[in-house]
This record gives sequence, C-alpha cells and structure tokens, in this order.
Amino acid sequence: MIIVRIVGGLGNQMFQYAYAKALQQKGYSIEIDISKFKKYKLHGGYQLDKYKIDINTSSQLSNFLSKLGLRRNTKEKSLLFNKKFLNLPRNNYVKGYFQTEKYFSEIRPVLLEQFIVKKELSESTVLYSKEIKKHQNSCSLHIRRGDYISDKKANSIHGTCDLNYYQRAVNLMNERFKETQFFIFSDDISWTKNNLKIEKSIYIDHKSTPQEDLLLMSLCEHNITANSSFSWWGAWLNQNKNKTIIAPEKWFTHKKNDVACENWIKL
Repeated sequence: MIIVRIVGGLGNQMFQYAYAKALQQKGYSIEIDISKFKKYKLHGGYQLDKYKIDINTSSQLSNFLSKLGLRRNTKEKSLLFNKKFLNLPRNNYVKGYFQTEKYFSEIRPVLLEQFIVKKELSESTVLYSKEIKKHQNSCSLHIRRGDYISDKKANSIHGTCDLNYYQRAVNLMNERFKETQFFIFSDDISWTKNNLKIEKSIYIDHKSTPQEDLLLMSLCEHNITANSSFSWWGAWLNQNKNKTIIAPEKWFTHKKNDVACENWIKL
C-alpha cells in the first residue's frame, strides 16, 4: 500500500490527488492521508470532498501507519518531475506537491470525470456559465493576491504577477482572436477592479465555492493564469481542443519547476 499525504489549498490538493490517482491506475493500492488538516486551516481546509473522487481518505494518520507496518517515508525534494515517484516501493508514505502534469497527463480522461462538482451549482455560477458560453472567444484571467501579498514567506517563494504581465497576455489574446471577452477572477476582486482595466471584461464577483470558480474558468475557450495552482487547474480542466493558455514564465521567484505545461505560452 502507498499513502499519499494531502495538504495545502484546493489547487495543491488537486495536484496531490491527481498524482495519487495516477499511481492507483498503475496498479498500486492507494489511500489518502488528510490528517494534516486538523491543524492546517488556511485556504478553507480540505476541499476534495466536494468532487466526485473515489480514493479512500482518512484523518487518522495512526491508522495508516499501522497498515504500512515498517514505514518508508518518501518526500519530494524538488519541484521538477522525478519519474521515480511513479515507481515506488510498496508500503510507502509519500509527501510532496507534484505540481506538473507529467505525473498524471496519461489519466486526463479519468481526472476530468472525477473533478466534477457534486452539489447543485449556485444561481450566480449558473448565470455566469451561461454568459461565458454566449461568447465564441471567452478567456478567463486570474489574479492571485491573498497570502502572496500579505504573507512575507509566501511572497518570497511565489512573488506575484505584475499588471504588465496581464496587459501583455491580454494584448496577445486580442491579436489571436477577434472580439475576445475576458472573464476576470481574483481572491481580491475589489483591488482588481480598481487596478486592471480591460475592454470587454466581466469581473466574476459573487459568493461561491472555489470549485465553482474553477469550473467557470474551465468553461472559457482560453485562459490566462496567475502563478497559482488554482488557476492552473482552471486552465488544465478546459476541454477546448483549440485553447490558448498563457502562463507566467517565472512561476516561483527562485525555484526551478515544471509547473506550466509544455504547450502553454509563457510570458
């Protein structure tokens, strides 16, 4: 058996789950440890239960460790893809973020079926989804602020995408597509309204779950992401075969990584 620890915000949880699911599809017996959320209260806590996932989870770490017997603890040491994590010894407890599609791109159809919101969508989400579908060239744009601004440690690791990045991304979308309609998402929508002025834009301003906003991003024909795992998933779940996705070239301030997909445009 292999136990995969889940921790972090929704986007990170989805990366870790996708990695665990890829292992399961290779024939491993997989379970998920969510015990960290007893103390980890940031970003809304554990959120994968809102999706149609099917790997067994437990918040009792001791239960998992007793199943493993002699415990091996394998920890991801780099943000770069490491193929050894897809061929692990049995009876292993695994920690990591696994922030690259290279771990799970082969099971994309499975993940598309599992990352579906279980509950009925809110009225505002339904209305926004109808508006998105009206436009031939819709494009989501996500601005991540929150702890990237307020937390010094998070800011030193991630930094933030400046307004120049978004303006260049918008200009490129407008060059490629006629009458592009932008749908703007942010965890600080008031700041975004005051600082990012884009023609033909609709600001997504409603009380909704993160899962519903990810769904709305994925319904757009194209996507502009922040250096955020949240908008990464909004883009990755987009099923438009001819989509254009723009992502920041520098995802972290100093760490080498494989986060942005190879066929995405990096600015």
